[in-house]
Amino acid sequence: MQTTELSLRSLHLLSPGLADDFAQQLQAAVIDCRQRPSLAQKREVTIKLAVTPHPEDPDDVSILPVTTSKTPARKIDPVRARRTRANQLQFDFDTEDF
Repeated sequence: MQTTELSLRSLHLLSPGLADDFAQQLQAAVIDCRQRPSLAQKREVTIKLAVTPHPEDPDDVSILPVTTSKTPARKIDPVRARRTRANQLQFDFDTEDF
């Protein structure tokens, strides 16, 4: 086992799957941009480090690396629904859309 200082340059050494997770989520964000170019909102890929005190030694910390991503939701127009006498909901739709 080797030891190194935690920095941006050594971040990939923190966890074996961190770089792969980041690359996969980045690739998914790029693919989403290509598939939905008319959607101008940003896609986000983030690496977070959750740092907590280590339970066995107050001088040490536990670091949990987490990759997350966010893609904008598709814009869906609201649909008007009516309540029936039996307290169910009914709505109108175009058969041409399906």
